[in-house]
Amino acid sequence: MGTVETQVASGQDVKLISGGQIVAKFLKQEGINHIFTISGGHIIDIYNGCLDEGIRIVDVRHEQVAAHAADAYARITGNLGCAVVTAGPGTTDAVTGVANAFRAESPMLLIGGGGPLKQYKMGALQDLAHVPMMTPITKFASTVMTTERCAEMMSQAVREMYNGAPGPGYLEIPHDVLDGKVDASKVRIPKNYRVRGEFIGDPNELARAAEAIASAERPVVLFGTQTRTCRAHEAVDRFARHFNIPVYVNGAARGTLPRNHPYNFMPSRRVAFDNADVIFLVGTPLDFRMGYGRRLNPKAKIIILDMDYKNVGYNRDFDIGLVGNIRAILNAMCEASKGDVARKHDPFIKMLREEEEKTKNKNDKIIKDDSRVPIHPLRLVHEINEFLLEDTVFIGDGGDIVTFSGSVVKPHKPGGWMDPGPLGTLGVGTGFALASKLLQPERDVVVLFGDGSFGLTGFDFETMVRNKLPFVGVIGNNASWNQIRYGQAMKYGKERGDVGNVLADVRFDKFAEAMGGFGIRVTEPSQIRPALEKARDAGVPALVDVVIDREVYSSGTMNQTMYK
Repeated sequence: MGTVETQVASGQDVKLISGGQIVAKFLKQEGINHIFTISGGHIIDIYNGCLDEGIRIVDVRHEQVAAHAADAYARITGNLGCAVVTAGPGTTDAVTGVANAFRAESPMLLIGGGGPLKQYKMGALQDLAHVPMMTPITKFASTVMTTERCAEMMSQAVREMYNGAPGPGYLEIPHDVLDGKVDASKVRIPKNYRVRGEFIGDPNELARAAEAIASAERPVVLFGTQTRTCRAHEAVDRFARHFNIPVYVNGAARGTLPRNHPYNFMPSRRVAFDNADVIFLVGTPLDFRMGYGRRLNPKAKIIILDMDYKNVGYNRDFDIGLVGNIRAILNAMCEASKGDVARKHDPFIKMLREEEEKTKNKNDKIIKDDSRVPIHPLRLVHEINEFLLEDTVFIGDGGDIVTFSGSVVKPHKPGGWMDPGPLGTLGVGTGFALASKLLQPERDVVVLFGDGSFGLTGFDFETMVRNKLPFVGVIGNNASWNQIRYGQAMKYGKERGDVGNVLADVRFDKFAEAMGGFGIRVTEPSQIRPALEKARDAGVPALVDVVIDREVYSSGTMNQTMYK
C-alpha cells in the first residue's frame, strides 16, 4: 500500500492520507526510527504508516516495557522516544513507564488508542478516560479530535515536553481518527514549532556564582541527570579544571568524567558535603536522594543550577539560583572567571583523596575473600565494575543490589550509566537494554538486576532473543526483596521482616536457556568473572544468576529515612 490513496472528486484527483500515516510522517520528521509497541486493534493504522516511512516496529511482551524502552530511547539519543499502545489496559499497562519518565525528566511520547468518537459514551471496547489519568504524570496530555490535526497536536505535545526540563507527553487518538482519510493537501505537519537554544539566564547571577566558587576555600559540585540531558561532559571537564574543584555525580551523570580524571570523586561525598563552604548543585533536585536539602552543611553557601525554574529553591533556600542549559552556563561561568583560580582549593582536594583511599582499603578485605559463601554483594558489584569495557552501558534495575553498585561501579564514558531515576521503578532493565542495543549495537550492555526486579518484566528477555540483541544480564539472586526486608525488620522486629519479602530460589540460568539465550549460575566468588566472560562471549542474550548473601545490606538501604 502506498503512502497515499487517490480518489476522483469533481473531476480532480485528490490524494488521501490517513491519521496513522500522518502520525508516522511526524515521527519520521522528528528523527524517530523505532517505535515500541504491542499490537492492538485501535492502533494498527500507525503501523501501516510506520511501514511507509521506514520506521521499525519493535513489538514487546508488555506495554510497561514498551514505555521503558521509549524512555531509554530518549535518554540515549537526546531526542524524542515513542511508544504506541492500544486503548484501555494497553494504556494502563504503560502508566508505570510514563510515570518513571516523568520523574526522570525524559521526553518520551506515549500514543494510545481510543474508542471511536462516534461511539463516545456508548461503552466502546477498552474505553477509558485516558487523558485525565495521564495528565498528572505528563507535561502534556490530550485527545486528538480530527484526523487533519494529528500532526498539529503532536507538535503541541512535543513543544510542551521540551519546555524547561523535558518530560513525557500523551496523546489519545481515537480509532476513527486514526483510520480516517483526509485530503493530504489540507494537512499541516509543523516543522518549526519549538525553540532550540542554549539559554544562560541572568549573566549577573552567573558571574556571582563563578566568583563565589573561585573565592571559596572548600567548594564542591554535584552534577545530576540534566548534565547528561544537555550533553555537557566536555563543559564539566573544562569547569572542573578551571575552578580546581572536586566533582561528584549522581543519576545519568555517572560517566561524565573518565575514571582516572583528577577531579572525579565518589565515596568521599559525605565528607566533602559536610565540610564544604560552597556547594554547587547542577541538574539534580533536592529530593529524597539529597535528604531534601537538610543534609547540606547549613554554613555552606548554596548555588543551584537547573533547566527548570521549579527546581530552584525546591525544599531548601539557596544563595544563588541559575536557570538554563547546563552546558552553556558552565562554559559561561568559566568565561566569567578570567585567569587562574587560586590553588587554595588544593588542601581540600588532597584531604578528599585521602578519604577515598580509606574507603577503598575498608572494602578490600571483602572483595578479596574467595571463601565467603553466599557471595557478598560488594564482591559481585566489584567484579562487574572490573568487567566493564570502555564502551559498556551499565544499567541498574533493582533495589539493594543496585544501591551497592552506586558506590562502586564507574562507567568509563558519558551515557555509560542508566537507572530508573527518582521514581525508583523496578523492571526498567529489559526495556532499557532493548533500546540500548537497538540504537547502539556496537556498545556492550551489562544489566544488573535484582531477582525480584527481573521477575517484573523479565519475560521480555525473549524479545531480546527474538531480535538477536546480545547483552549480559547479571542477577543478584538473594530470593528476597531485601531493601524493604531490612526496613521492615527494623520497624517491626526481625521475626516480621520476612513477611511478604522472601521469594523462591528461581534458576534464572535455566530460564535464559528456555528462552533461547545463554544462562549460567554462580555460587562462589571465584566463579563470577569467568561466568561474566562466558556470557559476553556467548553472542546471545545472557543471564548470569549469582547467589548472594541476603543477610548483608548496603549502607544506602540501612540509611533510608522512611523507616526512621
